[in-house]
Amino acid sequence: MHLTPVYPLLTAALVMLFLTAAASDDMEAWLEQDDDSRVQLVNEGTLDFIQNVQDRRVLQTRNWLTITPGSLHNGWVALHQCQSNLDPVAAVEVVYRYHELRNLRVISSRKIEHAWVEQNSVQMVQVQEGGEVCIEAEVQVLTPDGEGSYALQSGPFHRRFLDGYYPVRLDYRIDWPADRLQLASVHPQRQEGFTISDQPGELRIDTLFEGMLTIAIRFSAPLKR
Repeated sequence: MHLTPVYPLLTAALVMLFLTAAASDDMEAWLEQDDDSRVQLVNEGTLDFIQNVQDRRVLQTRNWLTITPGSLHNGWVALHQCQSNLDPVAAVEVVYRYHELRNLRVISSRKIEHAWVEQNSVQMVQVQEGGEVCIEAEVQVLTPDGEGSYALQSGPFHRRFLDGYYPVRLDYRIDWPADRLQLASVHPQRQEGFTISDQPGELRIDTLFEGMLTIAIRFSAPLKR
């Protein structure tokens, strides 16, 4: 049995994981259920922030961006991303669909027999239950938006399987030079299930959600004293 689950999970573009070999026994059993319980769990794309999930594997994504003074001139931002609690599969590829991406590299992996880079993708074989892969790259995602202002959009983050969307736990962080930029706005706004904490030079978001999440950030020049 061959499946094609898709997990788009990164900023400013899609990150897609395609299963290229037979499904694990537990996934195949889940697909063959003939009751309504599986259907009732499916989210069709509506964004819902949730407090917890039970008896369901939750993909965890850590997505950290670092803006440097040079980023203000060329738009290039350093990316560090880890995806953990991966499904056990025989072969997976992660495709990064950024408009501009460079220096993509695997920096660590756990419970994965082999992980390597091919062009704009990371290939993995023999992923075990709870596997993790971490990458680094540079992505051109910071856009000037008026004098001294900049925009940065991340997403859509989502985990899709067949026709449904399933929970993702996201740890999202941006660091920037506080003497050059200040945070102007974040969308979505702070709410239950979507925790925002910020201080000069740093923004952090923690959330557990289903559906499709896009995060839009605006920066302005810091106020002169």
